[in-house]
Amino acid sequence: MKIKKLMALLLAGALTVSAFIGCGVDKDATVATLGEQEVSLGLVNFMSRYQQAQISEAYVYYFGKDVWTQDLSSNGTTMEEDMINEVVEEVHEMYTLKAHMSDYNVEITAEEEAAIAEAVKAFMEANSKEALDELGATEEIVTEMLTLRTIKEKMSVAIKADVDREVSDEEANMRGYSMVSINIAGEYDSSYTNYTEYTDDEVAEITSNAEKMAEALKVGGESVTLESVAEEFGYSVTTGTYDADNTTLAENVKTTLDGLAVGEVSGLLTTDDALYFVRLDTETDETATETNRNSIITERENTLYTEVLEGWQTDDGWKLDEKKLEQIKFKNNFTQTTESTESEAVETTESTGTETEGTETTETTESTESTESTETTETTETTETTEE
Repeated sequence: MKIKKLMALLLAGALTVSAFIGCGVDKDATVATLGEQEVSLGLVNFMSRYQQAQISEAYVYYFGKDVWTQDLSSNGTTMEEDMINEVVEEVHEMYTLKAHMSDYNVEITAEEEAAIAEAVKAFMEANSKEALDELGATEEIVTEMLTLRTIKEKMSVAIKADVDREVSDEEANMRGYSMVSINIAGEYDSSYTNYTEYTDDEVAEITSNAEKMAEALKVGGESVTLESVAEEFGYSVTTGTYDADNTTLAENVKTTLDGLAVGEVSGLLTTDDALYFVRLDTETDETATETNRNSIITERENTLYTEVLEGWQTDDGWKLDEKKLEQIKFKNNFTQTTESTESEAVETTESTGTETEGTETTETTESTESTESTETTETTETTETTEE
């Protein structure tokens, strides 16, 4: 991965604060330790507030300004607590990877250090003092975050390089099928808010029509196809692919497909919620098979990465000071306005609370009730934060 693109995935954002409250965090305090490695509260605070900024605008829009005190996941903790805990886990992960860099001969190059310094400089210059204070951002803290995330990326690549990438044609194979699915459970009203289960009589009527479809398909003939019969009875045909281990299809549907020859259409299949007709279209869908092959490799990579990381973290002595962690508070929300100018050296990501999108631009933002964050860039964005 190009260094500038990596930086673009790690940092973005220029922020200003309209209602400044201040960080209120002892940035130099040690909030956790991993062996002799001390983790600063300032780093965890900045990463938490930055992550908040990434999704703040969308979450506030849907759930209101007090979103961070809500238990959206119904697990007994607030959104603020959930996000801080996620950041703590990531920090533990990154320092674990840092401690094992020599195991994979990974190091930060001079070129990467320069790219990090450039990204940090752009970020610090793009933001107002109030915004930086609200985030708890200093050059040292932002540099540490970018360095750790660069290490994480490089270690991930190195660990996953050991994965077996040979996937047999049989394991990767995806068969193609067409299907008519007839719902017999119930339906929503026109506003999609109220759901009503079908009565026994309604189910019987739907089933009776499906049986007539089955009879029509049995007759066959050049003009009688799954598509023509479905259209006659007001249904549509969908297509899909599946492999030998598929668990998304109903068991009897998959079993039936497994026994069909190419072009053959099944009889009426029944499950608790739906009725089906299926046709096997191809023994091997080439495009889906290659996609599945790549998915299998990716799954192997992720499994290996998790196994290696968890192995290192077993009894590794990680200690967290929960009391100091309580200093981190999401007092302000963040929003962002951006003004882009082309910059060859800067690749930015813009956050809307869901996905990040990279562009080769420098972004500037003003801050209102939120800070914008994305992973990293050599860009500048500006957001506003306001006091709730």
